[in-house]
Amino acid sequence: MKIKPNFVVFLLFFGVALITAIQDRNWLLTAFWFAIGFVFFWSDLRKDT
Repeated sequence: MKIKPNFVVFLLFFGVALITAIQDRNWLLTAFWFAIGFVFFWSDLRKDT
């Protein structure tokens, strides 16, 4: 299985969201970063269909 570029971007944004959640406990900003990462992940899934 080949890792697609948008999945890597998703992992980066997920990491930023996780670090933000642990350090600042700012859940709104965490949700924002996670949502942006999910858009990249979703676009990877959508390309296959």
